[in-house]
Amino acid sequence: MKAAGKNGRWEWAVVAGIILVTAVLRLSYPGLTEFKADEARLLALALDMADGRLALRGISSSVGLPNFPMSVWIYAIPLLIWPHVYAATLFTGLLNSLAVLAGYWLVRRYWGAQAAIAATLLFAVSPWAVIFSRKIWAQNLLPLFVMGWAIGAALAFVEKRPRWLWLHLLCLGVAVQIHLAAMALIPATLLFLLVFRRRVVWRDVAVGGGLAVLTAVPFLIYLWQNRDQIHLPAGSETAVGWSLDAFRYAWLLSRGAEIHSLAGPDAFQAYLARVPWLGAVVLLVGALLAASLVWLGWLWLIWRHRGPPSTEMAFIVLVWALLPPLFFTLWRGTPVFIHYFIAVLPAPYIAAGVFWARWVAAARKPIVRGTAWAGLTALAAAQAWALAALLAFVAQTATPGGFGVPLGRQLATAVRAQTMLAESGAAEILAVGAGERPDLDEFPAVWDVLLRGTPHRFVDGRQSALFPAAGAVVVLDSTLAEEADVYRETAVAAESIALRPGEGVMAVLRLPGGAPPPQTAFDGVVLLANWVNFLGYDLAVDEAEGTAVWRLHWRTGDNPDPADYHLFNHVQGADGQRLAQVDAAAFAPWQWRAGDVVVSRFVLPWPGEGEGERPLFMRSGMYRYPSLEPVLLLDVAGNPYADALEIPLPPE
Repeated sequence: MKAAGKNGRWEWAVVAGIILVTAVLRLSYPGLTEFKADEARLLALALDMADGRLALRGISSSVGLPNFPMSVWIYAIPLLIWPHVYAATLFTGLLNSLAVLAGYWLVRRYWGAQAAIAATLLFAVSPWAVIFSRKIWAQNLLPLFVMGWAIGAALAFVEKRPRWLWLHLLCLGVAVQIHLAAMALIPATLLFLLVFRRRVVWRDVAVGGGLAVLTAVPFLIYLWQNRDQIHLPAGSETAVGWSLDAFRYAWLLSRGAEIHSLAGPDAFQAYLARVPWLGAVVLLVGALLAASLVWLGWLWLIWRHRGPPSTEMAFIVLVWALLPPLFFTLWRGTPVFIHYFIAVLPAPYIAAGVFWARWVAAARKPIVRGTAWAGLTALAAAQAWALAALLAFVAQTATPGGFGVPLGRQLATAVRAQTMLAESGAAEILAVGAGERPDLDEFPAVWDVLLRGTPHRFVDGRQSALFPAAGAVVVLDSTLAEEADVYRETAVAAESIALRPGEGVMAVLRLPGGAPPPQTAFDGVVLLANWVNFLGYDLAVDEAEGTAVWRLHWRTGDNPDPADYHLFNHVQGADGQRLAQVDAAAFAPWQWRAGDVVVSRFVLPWPGEGEGERPLFMRSGMYRYPSLEPVLLLDVAGNPYADALEIPLPPE
């Protein structure tokens, strides 16, 4: 092992420059990041914990078992200081920047300054390493804890300091709880314990393992408390066939390949046109990494019994780089994705840095060494440029199927809505988009966090428009078009926040209070058994398209129960034949407030005017979902008399 010695000024300057580049790539422009459902739900739990509510579980997963709460605990740390989405975003970049610095320390300790600088430079500008460090996501927290796992392994197994097993096993336990993809490191630890068994003090293994298990106790308590509600899917539902996808994704991630996928299937060619040399850069990086791993493997095979400690460290790096993709190749219980292999980093870059430094040191002529370093620097600069070009591209270009709407534009909309709320004296904000449940739908999940601390409700604008009795501010999603016309027509003030070109605008509207009257009001009171009151309807027929837009105006019940309701609408002809039908979910009862009026919108196929086909009646009503139990209409005495309101339709 090479002693660290005293760093020369040149080394400090170079390392400082690399860390500066690292931080700029990971921490700059925090508004230029994605913020979707998973990010929002994770942040919501972390904010709850920062407010003093201990998280016993993380966000839900696709396999039926919720995630560990470790990522929630970690993200709660910066939110204690600054409860803002940017705090968690920047914290992700900070931890990933520290992981790069930890990588420098590890390589410097065993292979010297030049190897450390080369490895750190490659890690600093690794495209996927940067991309995965710029947003709130559980697996994006992995690199620093994986570095702790690797440093603990080096000190315990190579330097024969067994108490560092505490760090090794604790970081392993934390990493697995951050994201289950880190389970691929468990076989690596078992292999290290086997190969270096003569250096292992099993008491330290027990202590380290105990610390790791201790961090999982809250989650184990949650599982015990909810044991009857958690059901794992059968193995056949998640098992996949034999595939080398794990190695392909690990290799893709290490080389920085296919970052153009963030530009989406429609725009990636336009991005690649800005960086036509990117393919050559990826090819050169791949060649360097492949040669490095082969050389490191050969070095360990030749010198494993009589080499210096750095040879044993080479074995650890090789296992670290190769075992995770091998694990997911052999264990076929789930499909794999590129982010499963974040835990591999920076092992390939360590191998490349060591190989590069040895090769350069063997060159006798200073001009050869200088040219080699200039080439490596140019390669790193090209990767950094490609990343900067990608971020600039997704900031100004719509990328459907790729990078989501930047967080900064969502925040600007939220701030404008909150300002309008304060200036107008309105009672609440209505977030109108796709879906009403933050636990199931992306739009309300995002806006539940962005509007945290402000009174707000959610409206699925594709089928409902809510009009509270008091004034309100509406945040209207850019994806809504004619579905939201009733809001635009009723608003007394409107502002627009432009998204990326091609994505439309987010509208912020102010409602005066009360609801627009229906085109046709019902005579008398039309009351249902759940105290919903049908008020009237609007009907617009598009004969050319053969469709009609039917809007049903209704007042919510004052004492709603938690059941879900659906509305049905049956178009009937003269002989009672059903000519068309459309059902849809009603505005969610858990959000009903006294005085609310809802305008439910339906698009129906509209029959022609042939004999016997002219629609004469609309039968509209409500039923409970999913039981399909009808909600009966009540007469003036409060007695049920029908399961639907039969509405005569105008002759034209």
